[in-house]
Amino acid sequence: MQVEAHRGRLFKSWGDGFFAEFSSTIEAVSCAVGIQRMVAAEARQKDSARLQLRIGVSLGDVVVQNGDLLGDGVNIAARLEAMAEPGGIAVSGDVMAQVRGKIELSLVDCGFKRLKASDAPIHVFMTRSQPATMGAFLDIDDDALRKTLITGGCLCGKIRYEINAPAISTGYCHCSICQKFSGSAMSTWTAFPASAVRFLGEEPRYFSSSPIAKRGFCPTCGTSLTYRLVRPRKAAYLIVFTPSLDEPKGYAPVAHSGIESQMPWLEILDDLPRTRTRDSRVLQQAWSSVGLPDAETWGPLAVPKEVF
Repeated sequence: MQVEAHRGRLFKSWGDGFFAEFSSTIEAVSCAVGIQRMVAAEARQKDSARLQLRIGVSLGDVVVQNGDLLGDGVNIAARLEAMAEPGGIAVSGDVMAQVRGKIELSLVDCGFKRLKASDAPIHVFMTRSQPATMGAFLDIDDDALRKTLITGGCLCGKIRYEINAPAISTGYCHCSICQKFSGSAMSTWTAFPASAVRFLGEEPRYFSSSPIAKRGFCPTCGTSLTYRLVRPRKAAYLIVFTPSLDEPKGYAPVAHSGIESQMPWLEILDDLPRTRTRDSRVLQQAWSSVGLPDAETWGPLAVPKEVF
């Protein structure tokens, strides 16, 4: 059996499902690939309807109790399995980091997903079905293509955009510039590859909110739309303010930044990571490129010197 062949241990099983534990992440993913290939080969040999399995692989501490396998790693694997396509494999970001470049398996970055309402989002990678054989020139299913696009826009609707790549990351920003720009105690953002973002019709109006970045907004309704670093060069990613997405619920923040400017009356109840602006290597490089050590020494953000 594939599990034993990859030095794994089979635990709880039910119907056509089971849990297995491996001491090696590479062995675990190799086993998943082997199982899917074996099932597909058997279906071809028998020329019958293919039994399609879903497999989820996660990395985490587990414990054995009364012959059962328990722990967050097990729970996450089960939820990843439910997300996978029939005949496919879904893995967590931690697993992907361990196997990247070491296993011949094409995995698509599906961004950060909240696997359960009470869970913190995790980075998910999945195999995807091969595209169907194309017919005549440009016989492409437009409806299917539209479903793969991420869309959004401003409040008045004059500015619309579409994105054809998964999110890179998400977060809250408490910095004082984001507070001013959003008119709120913090902003929520989602980063995408800049090359994947396309504006339809009207373009945003841009404002240089600091010497290192510019922000896009709708000049008609004032909706905050984008943020992009421009120093020391244009960033390869574009930040979209999450509420401007048509479906923002799937992009839960995974960290707090700019925490030094957190409003004293705002109580943060989650346990997400929290960082100061000066902790960001990228931002420090950007400020250094304009001859300043950090945001706190620039114009409107300058911290006044103490008077004795």
